[in-house]
Amino acid sequence: MPPNPERRTAILDTAIDIIVDVGIGGLTHRQVDDRAGLPSGTTSNYFRTRLALLEATAAHVVDLHWRHVDVLKSALPSPMDRAGVAALLTRMVADPDEAARRRHLARFELFIEATRRPELQSFIYELQHAAMKAAGLILGWAGIDASPQQVDQLTRLLNGLTFSNLTIDQPDGDGPAELIDRMLAAVLPPPTP
Repeated sequence: MPPNPERRTAILDTAIDIIVDVGIGGLTHRQVDDRAGLPSGTTSNYFRTRLALLEATAAHVVDLHWRHVDVLKSALPSPMDRAGVAALLTRMVADPDEAARRRHLARFELFIEATRRPELQSFIYELQHAAMKAAGLILGWAGIDASPQQVDQLTRLLNGLTFSNLTIDQPDGDGPAELIDRMLAAVLPPPTP
């Protein structure tokens, strides 16, 4: 019997939920079967080893991130200026919807796991490429000319700010809007009149 694509997707969505809720160490075939309400052994029929399950989950996170880029392309407000870019980035970093929050948490778990598992590096590069593509789309939509190096720098800074906002309550200091304004000014100085 050929693999069921809907079941495969459900397995991978459940794997992401497990990674987000308990970390990569909690990702097992049995955990996925139990949480997804599947018969025992179902996940191992799709992914024979834990590494195969982890790689497929990483590829699924990459796919979800690219889908987000496609949605972003169709949903960018028009017209958008530099202030609009800052507002959009602030909303994305500081107030993600639940699906985006979980996708970011899974992404960061995979980033950390890739430091121990070189097999995951290609997925991490693809995730970073998708994040750079999203940043480049936003900047381009606003007519901000940015070099690939500037887009890379901004993306790395946004990754750090997103990670910080997801993991640490920061009642003191600058809020995300002020930090993003400073990031944009540092990486992409406004044109001089």
